[in-house]
Amino acid sequence: MDKIDKLDCKILYELGDNSRQSYKQIARNIHSKKEVVAYHFQQLIKKRIITKFVPVFALSRLGVFSSKMYIKLKGLKKEDEKELFESLVNDKKIAWVARCLGNWDLLLGMYSRNIIEFGRLKEQILNKHGKHFRSYEITHIEDGLVFNRDYLIDKKTDYRDNFLFGGNIAENKLNKEELNIINFIKNNARFTSLEIANKFGIDARTVLKIINNLKKKQILQGYTVFIDLKKLGLQLHKLCFYLENHNEKDFQTLMQYLKQNKRVIHLIKSQGSWELEAEIEDSNLEHIYSYVTDLKNIFPDFIREISLVSITDEMKLDFFPDDLN
Repeated sequence: MDKIDKLDCKILYELGDNSRQSYKQIARNIHSKKEVVAYHFQQLIKKRIITKFVPVFALSRLGVFSSKMYIKLKGLKKEDEKELFESLVNDKKIAWVARCLGNWDLLLGMYSRNIIEFGRLKEQILNKHGKHFRSYEITHIEDGLVFNRDYLIDKKTDYRDNFLFGGNIAENKLNKEELNIINFIKNNARFTSLEIANKFGIDARTVLKIINNLKKKQILQGYTVFIDLKKLGLQLHKLCFYLENHNEKDFQTLMQYLKQNKRVIHLIKSQGSWELEAEIEDSNLEHIYSYVTDLKNIFPDFIREISLVSITDEMKLDFFPDDLN
């Protein structure tokens, strides 16, 4: 575990809000000096606490949908397990690979344009790796909210702005220039317009116009940062909610309650065996157990069951498909 101070936490928070901010902008927001921010920023990268700067896209606006497989594995020899995870991480069709404890052992995420495409992808995974699976569950993301890490600076949650990961379905067709730019920036939110212009032989002003247009269409929601939680002594925990009924008022009440928890960073409305997922970053599993108990006591007539899975190793995570065209 790496020790970070209050200034590091403030910088990580600012990058979570907008990872394209300059040293000067961050320094102004946290009342520090540009040179001090630059040093801490570079140290966070050097220590691999910061792993990636990423844009957040509302994929549904591009006709792209996210699905997940929650898998219980059979007993595996170490070499077979290593081969399985390496193969999954190297598969360009798979966007998320996580080892976990709890109701499941392995979590996979993938993107597709429709149920037929997803079905083919699922069959490919099962044909190649199904011999290692004892059982699995499938969920499709209907909508997702991405929150900043308010716990880093102990900020009040009455505001809780968020990025949309899903959003309303729209048929926004990307042209070649838009697609080129998205593929260039999807794993590097700290790009420069000049880099893109030189790469694709277009004017830097055209680059800015295209990016602003993606924002206006609400395809590009903003920019955030990925961090290695283990280096901060933290762990990602996922709560899967099985609901007793589908009353919209009760659902929104539960959503508002979950938003007030500073450690809830994702809320995901799902289609599958359960209706809602909450992802929480915490260092103490007892806090999670206590929170689950509180939720059951506060919403006894609405929550039927909560399944808990704790991520032990997030081996791959991409916020955008590798092969969108």
